[in-house]
Amino acid sequence: LTTCPVCAGTHAGRAHSGDKMIDSKRLMLVKIPRWNLGVFILFIFLAMFFYPGGTYRDATTEGYIFSQNFLSDLGRWAVYNGQENYFSSVLFSFAFAATGLVFCFFFWTLPSLYSKERNVHLVSMIGSAGGILGGIFIMGSGLTPGDLMLDPHVFFSNWCFRFFLIAAVCYTFVFFRTDTMHTIYGMGYGLFAFLIAVYIGIIEFGPSIEESLSALKIQVVSQKLICLTFILAVAFQTYGNEEALGKRGI
Repeated sequence: LTTCPVCAGTHAGRAHSGDKMIDSKRLMLVKIPRWNLGVFILFIFLAMFFYPGGTYRDATTEGYIFSQNFLSDLGRWAVYNGQENYFSSVLFSFAFAATGLVFCFFFWTLPSLYSKERNVHLVSMIGSAGGILGGIFIMGSGLTPGDLMLDPHVFFSNWCFRFFLIAAVCYTFVFFRTDTMHTIYGMGYGLFAFLIAVYIGIIEFGPSIEESLSALKIQVVSQKLICLTFILAVAFQTYGNEEALGKRGI
């Protein structure tokens, strides 16, 4: 038996191209999101450490107060008493811009897991459109300091949750209907969608931070909780993606 060197080279090239595609999917759907979560948490905690002080209701406080300072306070170029906030703002902007970019690539790649399942592929594409827009708006909220561009910052911050609600609802359906994911991931994303909806309700109908200190704390703590929910949901989904990749032989 003999082997044609031309054909052997062609097949080897195709195999190499396939390996690259496999590696890129695992990179975008499992590895990079996990790394990004670690970097995001680290940078946000460092930003809190360097934050000089001041809250919406009291400019004289010192340091970052977990129950009274919004995450967006970290992105201000100057805190409420006028003191410079260079280190925190840079760390905050980088953390949010990088996370938004990762989400864009994450949701861009995700529908490829369901390309052969006609019953869920279209829904996954709709969900990913919401996720990509959510990622863009996360970048926008990180790159618009609240003290310099308040209206754009509020717009980006509020609408990113609406877009992610679309993504969460769509992928809850996908995870329940697909054969490549355990139903526990559908249940988890269903809870994620519910909590996002609750937070949107708090933003729209909850007490105004201008009313009282307790109202400020409600808004601040609820923001921290939904941020924690995002972190857990993304980390949780990477394991589902890893399982789906394995079932597809990737």
